[in-house]
Amino acid sequence: MIFLRRFPLLALLGLLAAASSAAPLDDPARHFLATYEQIRTALATDNLAAARTAAQTLPEAEPVAAAADLTSARKAFKVLSARAVGLARGQPGFFIAHCSMFPGGADWVQTSAELSNPYWGKAMPRCGEFVK
Repeated sequence: MIFLRRFPLLALLGLLAAASSAAPLDDPARHFLATYEQIRTALATDNLAAARTAAQTLPEAEPVAAAADLTSARKAFKVLSARAVGLARGQPGFFIAHCSMFPGGADWVQTSAELSNPYWGKAMPRCGEFVK
């Protein structure tokens, strides 16, 4: 307790470091994120066929695999993104982004440091911002 009173900044930095480090991903989580990235990349380039093909290998992505159009696929992708954000937060090599223009706002995860919006695709590829 005395340490905390004398060195509050050090204590705070220690808490922040502990909060920002995440446990290593297990194989199912890595598989999910790798497949999710394939789907995200396909949607960012307006490639519904590629998004549906990638989604077929991931049970949670069945709504994307069954989507009749890009709008439906993107709405289904938003649900997948909630899990992806939870898995990727604090992991090296993953970037979390947010697009406030997609209905209700939408987050996503990507492996590139250059914004590539899966919700608007080629129409607005750089729409959004990275979040901490």
